[in-house]
Amino acid sequence: MTSPISPHHSTIRMARRYGLLLLALAVLAAAWGIYSRSEAHDALARETARNAAIHVGIVLPQAENNLPDLVLPGSLQAWTEIPVYAHTSGYLKRWLVDIGDHVKVGQAIADIAIPEVDQQVRQAEADVRTAEANYDLARVTAQRWQELLRTHTVSLQDVDSKNDDAAAKLASLHAAQANLAHLRALDVYQHITSPVDGWITARNVDIGTLIDNGSANGNARELFHVADIHRMRVYVPVPETEARLVHVGSIILLATRAWPDRVWQARLTDSARAIDPVSHTLLVQLQLDNPDASLLPGGYVEARFPRPSRSAGLLVPSNALIFNASGTQLAIVDAHNRVHLRRVRVARDFGRTLEIRAGLMPTDRVIVSPPDSISDDMSVVPRMVAFPKQEQS
Repeated sequence: MTSPISPHHSTIRMARRYGLLLLALAVLAAAWGIYSRSEAHDALARETARNAAIHVGIVLPQAENNLPDLVLPGSLQAWTEIPVYAHTSGYLKRWLVDIGDHVKVGQAIADIAIPEVDQQVRQAEADVRTAEANYDLARVTAQRWQELLRTHTVSLQDVDSKNDDAAAKLASLHAAQANLAHLRALDVYQHITSPVDGWITARNVDIGTLIDNGSANGNARELFHVADIHRMRVYVPVPETEARLVHVGSIILLATRAWPDRVWQARLTDSARAIDPVSHTLLVQLQLDNPDASLLPGGYVEARFPRPSRSAGLLVPSNALIFNASGTQLAIVDAHNRVHLRRVRVARDFGRTLEIRAGLMPTDRVIVSPPDSISDDMSVVPRMVAFPKQEQS
């Protein structure tokens, strides 16, 4: 017969079971804590590695097959522009034309009132009449004394004196006549005429304005400004690096904002044949017909210089270039995402892009906007970005 289990032994057995259970739970908790800390450490290490990696944008070089035209600003000038000044002093009596009027060469455009000259002309006419009378008297007297010399009534010296007096009176007459002609010429200058065919682009005086002789001093006021715009000149500064595009006789297309739907053809007639030392540009002159006067002097135009199509170079973004003590370089990413700094030779600068002539292959992956810390054999995370569009208008 089995003896019964005492309550004391039953309690001890239950306590052991609970103790083992607690121990197992403690072991599990410790194992889970170790595992969690290991996973967190590994995740932190992976995140740190990801953050430490340098992400860069890369592009592939493009062939220079279709270069955009070189578009440069230019200024329009009239074929002939002439400031009109007065040839004499006075007051503006009236003006016969205004801005925007078309005038012909020799056409009267204003009248000047010069009362002082009118008075001087009347005085000069009186002086001429007096000189004529004096000369006539001296001439007749000399002739009479010449006749008396034949009868030996007067001496030869007296006759010579009368002849000299007549010659002096004649010289005085000539001087008076010259003075009268001068004053009458000034009287002609009362009428201002246009020196050329063209349009009045400025009228700077009004009725009653005091007019100074245009040649008397440097402060004379310009009365009118006449511009002949049947033909136009265009002056364009070409950058020194693009001076090779300048060819005398070539046709250059022009566009203006005032007429966005029209294009003009101009001929390149000449250049300054010297580079401006300040702006480093070559000034060129274009000429074109303007029969309908649609183009106006002082206007802004855009001149399009065609570039020859070439395929010798490769294009890269301008912000890919690196300048340092080693020279001009590009940062190239190899197949293992390692950086290699390579020296290159830049042929031309197109603004957003550069033409590379040496040191670059079409399959090279070029880093755009490389960080300052970029160095050889650096590991990077490349990402392909869009190639910048070439500037065209």
